[in-house]
Amino acid sequence: MLNDGAISGRLYFAPPAGEFTITAQALHDPGRQQMPLVDAAGRVLHTFDLSNTGDDQQFTVAADVGNRDGVWHFDIARCDVRITVPGLKTWTMEEGAYFDATISRGVLMPHTGVRYLQPGASTVIDFELIRPRGHEDDLVFSIEPQTPPASLAYSLPTPPTVPHPITPWGEIVPVTVAVDAAATPGAILDAYLVARSQTNPALIASAGIQVRVGQSPVSQTLDLPIVLKPYQHENYQFGYAPDYIANEVYFDPDNRPFIRDRTANKYYSGALTLFEDGEWVRRSFWSALGEFYPNFRGVYMGAGSMAAKWAFDGDGGAYTIVRVTRTDNPPVVALIYTPDGGRSWQLYTMEDGGFDIEQFTGHNATDAPPAVLNYVFLKEHPATFCSYQRLQMLLPKKVDGRLELGEPIVISEECLGSCQHSGAPASTATRDGKTHIVWGEVAPDDTPGVPSYIATYDHATGTLGEKVLLGYGAPVNDVHNVPAVCLDSEGYIHVVTGAHGDNFRYRRSLKPNDAYGGFTDIVNTLDAGYIDDKTDADGTGRQTYISLVCDDEDSLHIAFRQWRRNVDEHWPNQIYAALSTQKKPKDGPWGPAQPMLIPPVPGYSIYYHKLTVDRRGNLYLAYSYWTDTKSYQDDYPQYYHNAAVMVSRDHASTWKLAETSDFVKGLK
Repeated sequence: MLNDGAISGRLYFAPPAGEFTITAQALHDPGRQQMPLVDAAGRVLHTFDLSNTGDDQQFTVAADVGNRDGVWHFDIARCDVRITVPGLKTWTMEEGAYFDATISRGVLMPHTGVRYLQPGASTVIDFELIRPRGHEDDLVFSIEPQTPPASLAYSLPTPPTVPHPITPWGEIVPVTVAVDAAATPGAILDAYLVARSQTNPALIASAGIQVRVGQSPVSQTLDLPIVLKPYQHENYQFGYAPDYIANEVYFDPDNRPFIRDRTANKYYSGALTLFEDGEWVRRSFWSALGEFYPNFRGVYMGAGSMAAKWAFDGDGGAYTIVRVTRTDNPPVVALIYTPDGGRSWQLYTMEDGGFDIEQFTGHNATDAPPAVLNYVFLKEHPATFCSYQRLQMLLPKKVDGRLELGEPIVISEECLGSCQHSGAPASTATRDGKTHIVWGEVAPDDTPGVPSYIATYDHATGTLGEKVLLGYGAPVNDVHNVPAVCLDSEGYIHVVTGAHGDNFRYRRSLKPNDAYGGFTDIVNTLDAGYIDDKTDADGTGRQTYISLVCDDEDSLHIAFRQWRRNVDEHWPNQIYAALSTQKKPKDGPWGPAQPMLIPPVPGYSIYYHKLTVDRRGNLYLAYSYWTDTKSYQDDYPQYYHNAAVMVSRDHASTWKLAETSDFVKGLK
């Protein structure tokens, strides 16, 4: 759309392949004109008659019409017109300035790789290569300093790419950088990794290389919140470049960290990374899936499958669940068990659908294999985020070194599902022979929110108790609102009902390990943070995606996405979504929200966050970033990007970006 009839000009663009239809109109009286369409050979293909304002004129260009060896243009006498060309993304008003800006978008990630190095030190910066279609084999790589820094040496391997250490199809470009021993502390040394196509001069992409001489601030306590800026996330601001997989972390009975792969897309999560004998070890179960399932295609991490939980038994056996996709076969859900830290794998098939497994949340305790929940689709519901699902529980048992899943125990036939991609709240908590299960159900549209229930399974008697209504998570029939449960050291049951942009609500059992002896009155966890003309001076609480754990002092901690407005200096007069936490000390009230992360753009953000706790009460907050602001998100072709893990070793008084040394401290 051009809206200045006082100027004229030519609009240059690349014609789409095949047949396409152009639509044009004069917006206002100054735009009335005859507007030629000219091909790459200078031939007029059509002249649009824009004599009437607001009158669409169309011309269909046949697949064999026009010279397409270069750019075409419209000859516009008065730039007060609207033109629609299917698929048009880039254009210019100067012929010599045209290039296809989309062809190289996202070829190299990250946009800038930052490292802190002491004089005389060296390291390797890995860049991920995303090859454009049609240019799989003709990229040439080079390193080109903006201003040649004498103190920085760099090199590429031969060949310049190596197989991706995580994905079976990706590539990495490892760049070695070294700082001269005489480099000045505080110096910033810049260069660029460049990829060029040998067959298409328009395809040229680069990624920044920046070495800062000195000590990285990663080891320092964070001044919260981290305020993200466009293209300046944790690596750029702090030099954060972990040697572990930056994903949610779970801890076995010996407090060893277990992490599952989660790459930048939704279709791969095929290995265990754990800290063993002083180093990170990666053991893949990808080949085991391929051997077990005919026509195995991959692991899908979308929707309710996005959590990458690890659970453990008393013997140190580890369990996780994946949704397996297959060629020419329907998907299935697989429970994966390793008795020996990933040296061997056992696989067990469950019904397709959503799933959850009982992760450690602070004080749940059992030597048996963890409780497994299976959400089986029954039928659709008119609401966008709701369907009727059967919630059933499996209680695996070990028999001669293998698992027997047993018959499923039906919890509810009206469950609305599970929300695990963000928050990933625990749905079960087991202690002293009792497993407490929480869930949400479908309800009439005039219900104040999703009804949240709890029921207890008694392992000694093999019976499931009646469900108890705990409260409602607003709005109704919305799977974002599923509740979370955990236990404290005395066995009291703590439940927080979820919400989708509303208040979380909290209750605690009146008796230890007893869901049928009553609960405390409902209280909101948050009543501030979002101010508009309908709220008081403090505003209201607007929370989504609950995570809940209990530390070794019996303090409760939650993490969530928080809608904020007019409460701080960030994005004034605009709505933005922060990643925030809250703490409730034992026998105390919920404290204020602590924003942990401020997004680089206002409006919608999601962090895919997971809050976990180790066996010593240390907190770990894993997250990545995504926004629906297209102009920004399109520069990150990955679904998850800039993933990071924070740690607090003092009950959320302070936080820092997690380093391997933080995990080592937990082992001592």
